[in-house]
Amino acid sequence: MRSLTLCLEKELRGFSALLMLALLLGVGNVWAVEVKGLYETEVLAKSRSNEDRNKAIREALAVVLGRVVAADKVMETPVVKTALAGASHYVRQFQYAMISSKWQRDERSRLMRVLFDEQQLLELLRSGNVGIWSEIRPETLAWLVVERQDKLRFYEADSMPELENALTRAARIKGLPLIFPMLDLEEQQRISVSEVLSNDSTQLLAASERYDVVSVLAGRLVEKGKCWEAEWALYFDEKIEQWATPCAALSEVTLSGMQGVYDVLSKYYAVKPEIAESGFIRLKIKGVKTMTDMVRVTEFLQSVALIKSVNWVSVENGYNIYKIKYEGSDVLLAEALTAANVLAPVPGAELSRYELKYRLVRDE
Repeated sequence: MRSLTLCLEKELRGFSALLMLALLLGVGNVWAVEVKGLYETEVLAKSRSNEDRNKAIREALAVVLGRVVAADKVMETPVVKTALAGASHYVRQFQYAMISSKWQRDERSRLMRVLFDEQQLLELLRSGNVGIWSEIRPETLAWLVVERQDKLRFYEADSMPELENALTRAARIKGLPLIFPMLDLEEQQRISVSEVLSNDSTQLLAASERYDVVSVLAGRLVEKGKCWEAEWALYFDEKIEQWATPCAALSEVTLSGMQGVYDVLSKYYAVKPEIAESGFIRLKIKGVKTMTDMVRVTEFLQSVALIKSVNWVSVENGYNIYKIKYEGSDVLLAEALTAANVLAPVPGAELSRYELKYRLVRDE
């Protein structure tokens, strides 16, 4: 399943989802997956009392909003504060689950699984003009180096179960699909631990090419007695974002790493309703009904010289929606979109500087 995509609407389910993912597999060059369960999570309730249940629901909603909303200081945005204030209103179902020893704090605590109503939340979030990141997300390749007792080695899940559990949970909390290098003989001959940590990323990015990913995370996790600290570097969109995590519990350190990845990727891929971005436009295309149609449209858009990137967003009211990054004149872009007789303007469509509507022209 390959693609760069932004926002997946609720109506894209079943066959339609499979069809779109199959399309993306055929025309893209980047691995992406459908991240399921974005609107449900598990939290610990101190007891079954109404007060503790409502606190747990609010905590669960904060986790969910933190994996679908793209904004600076998500929890401080007005629409998120509104959602959290009425958290119980958005619950679709909840249940108490069997609790394992790792969660147990006292005999009254219970593990609560909460599923929220996706459509209600999306309607609220759209009204608040915040970015929303869909379920279709590109995979991030993570090169992790672990330092213990002054010895450096590559992260290996089989021999580091504590770290594997922490990484898995942190990635799930942020809704991030992670993959790790195979570290086969060819790879070990090509790149060393020191090259992963080097300020010169040439070897790291060269070794990452085989995975066809758009984002590469390099991390150094250091065990310091009873705590861990980390340094992170994310390579994405020809830029480098770096941050560090001071000594803390392993769960906090790994979550900090995933939060940094989420902050960068969500702001790139999320759709912000009714808010225009410089150099971007929403393109709505009617009449895309088959996989052949989808491939035809995507290949055409990628061939237009003014268009620098094409990201499929969703299906909405019979339109396939794309986010287009372009350079140059709006007028020239509109002319280029109709020049090849692949697309034609929708008659009577309301004109907007930031959104265009077209229909797919059928081959004779």
